[in-house]
Amino acid sequence: MSSKTTDQQKALFQLVSSITASLTASSGAEMDATIDQALAKIGQFFAADRSYLFLFDDEFRFASNTHEWCEPGVSSQQPYLQQLDTTSFSGWMEPFQQGEPLAIDDIRTLAPDSPERQLLEPQGIQSVIMLPVMAGSSLLGMVGLDIVRSVHPWQEHTIAALQLLAANLASGLIRKDTERQVEKLAFYDSLTMLPNRRFLYELLHQALKQSERDKMCGALLLIDLDHFKNLNDSLGHQQGDVYLQAIAGRIQAQLADGDTIARQGGDEFIVLLTNLGTTLSDAAMQSKRVAELILAQLSQPVQLQDCLYQTSVSIGMTLFNGLGRSGDELIKQAEMAMYRAKGAGRNGIAFFDPQMQAHADQRAMLSQDLHTALRECQFQLHYQPMVKQDKVVAVEALLRWQHPSHGMVSPGIFIPFAEQTGLIVAIGDWVLQDACQQLARWQQQPELSRLTCAVNISAFQFSQVDFVEKVVAAIIGSGVDPQGLKLELTESMLATDIAMVQEKMGKLQTLGVSFSLDDFGTGYSSLSYLHQLPISQLKIDQKFVRNIHLQQGNLAITKAILALADSLDLDVVAEGVETSDELQQLKLLGCCSFQGYYFSRPVQADSIFDKVTQPLNVVALRQSRQQNHGQDKA
Repeated sequence: MSSKTTDQQKALFQLVSSITASLTASSGAEMDATIDQALAKIGQFFAADRSYLFLFDDEFRFASNTHEWCEPGVSSQQPYLQQLDTTSFSGWMEPFQQGEPLAIDDIRTLAPDSPERQLLEPQGIQSVIMLPVMAGSSLLGMVGLDIVRSVHPWQEHTIAALQLLAANLASGLIRKDTERQVEKLAFYDSLTMLPNRRFLYELLHQALKQSERDKMCGALLLIDLDHFKNLNDSLGHQQGDVYLQAIAGRIQAQLADGDTIARQGGDEFIVLLTNLGTTLSDAAMQSKRVAELILAQLSQPVQLQDCLYQTSVSIGMTLFNGLGRSGDELIKQAEMAMYRAKGAGRNGIAFFDPQMQAHADQRAMLSQDLHTALRECQFQLHYQPMVKQDKVVAVEALLRWQHPSHGMVSPGIFIPFAEQTGLIVAIGDWVLQDACQQLARWQQQPELSRLTCAVNISAFQFSQVDFVEKVVAAIIGSGVDPQGLKLELTESMLATDIAMVQEKMGKLQTLGVSFSLDDFGTGYSSLSYLHQLPISQLKIDQKFVRNIHLQQGNLAITKAILALADSLDLDVVAEGVETSDELQQLKLLGCCSFQGYYFSRPVQADSIFDKVTQPLNVVALRQSRQQNHGQDKA
């Protein structure tokens, strides 16, 4: 090999290395210019007349010349090389798809009637090299050099260097496409191609600035499809996507130029209306008219598969005038109005009312107070005795909140809110740990060692993937004998994933933990779970116990529950017993275990010893019940 050839090889690989560095350093937005520069450098190096990049469509049916460099004085062919049918050079496609380059030193070696020669010869090309641009095993395109003025022998080291260039071009093209897709995903919804929530915030911010500048009012509409889950469940998510696309098109058709529709996510859309006049009353009138048009259009059925699907929508609206509120505040206000529309019967329109904001502020304050209560140990557990044969045999742990400013907060207020916000998980974890610790202390006292403690478990808490691990940790951390721990579940949580419920209950049962079904008869109606799950106890809901001696319906239901429990060998506890008449009627039906104010209200832990060791004073208890009428179980 001559020293001249060696120098040329070194220069070629140095050039490819330099081009590679440029391609690697370029962003997706800069990639086209970098590719043009790379083609110019490689074309000049080989004294070529043209260098170019072709890209194929996804099905390899067409090829288009996307980038081209030409030696001064050589005419560009790019305008004529768009959407070329690949059958015109089918002889090259198979090698390309296998990753093989095509190097033709002299096109006169091709058959005169070959499609390839007929494509190249009219362009005056004498010598050509083309290399596939591959991403893994996928063919993206080809890069090539045309030499018009002479015949050029393509050597192996030249082909190897150009193959490396083609591979780096592929990496640059992929990065360009990826960045474009990322930008698209960042600002647009992939299903409907509408602006997404992130882009909407930008648009809303600009609209607020324009409203301030032009003194014009605008409106924000939040559109929610009612019962959309039913469509996904019945026809499948694919048809649900088709429906969402149709809905997006119908909403768009009702908007004027300058108005915007965005997909909030799921089955929610947001419409931003601008230039609605200089007064809020004008804006309210115009925005309501648009909302009514949207409501009418979305009430029409949509063709899906072989059926027409029709649902209703709920629209919440809020107005703005300038920069007085943030975009986030406006969206929250529209959302509150939307829920008001749902509450009024759905398929309607509701404007934001300041009273909604006051309610939202109260909820926000309650959420903050609950976090503080957990952090500062404001919660307490009280225990209500369960009586069997006139003896206290068990207790139920009931949560109480001693607020530093508001005093004792009713569980009926804060527990539903905690369940809605997910705080019930952290609160439930604390209840479980504290109850286990207290039960462990009682188990060290001979008089209380056989006492069972029931702990209520919320559906959301039970559904957590680490629920079993948390119960085990509470047992180990407290040192409690798990034989004394009973977890109270509700029927509603058994109606979800029965296999998951069965698995979790089974794991805990092996440790000695038992299970009670709380509020029996008020939830899921299937009785199959009583056979499938390790439930040892049913608790008759207090609404069936109330005035059982007077209400024939309550009497019949309670009698049926007792008969069912007896056939399945399950223990039964009647909750909410408040009068001797109720107690006597329950005993006549064969019920042996009771809980309620007739026996004791919930008390602090240190009072349980007296409840267990001293005879029940029914007269005193009755007087206490009359002073504190009403069950405060939670």
